[in-house]
Amino acid sequence: MNDTLANLVVGLASLVSLICFILVLIQMFQRGATGMGIACIVLGFCCGLGGLIAFVYGWTKARPWNMNNLMTVWTVAAVIDVVAGIMNPAPIWIVRDTLHF
Repeated sequence: MNDTLANLVVGLASLVSLICFILVLIQMFQRGATGMGIACIVLGFCCGLGGLIAFVYGWTKARPWNMNNLMTVWTVAAVIDVVAGIMNPAPIWIVRDTLHF
């Protein structure tokens, strides 16, 4: 996979993941899980764990909140993001060469 295609795939998958994260946050606030929504936003900005917490919480509430399709799309986007990143680790080598490791 060439760099441009891999970057495009990672970018699109990341954008889909971000949109799914926002939609799950909206569901949290609409369904009365305001504390969890605020925690996901704060932890997302502070240490990046908000997305993971929202992902797990979203899957636990997927059936009661009728968002199985949303969570499936988010899972597929996350898997594509990871696989595309593994198949093209070019940015890692650029950082390594820049830092002279």
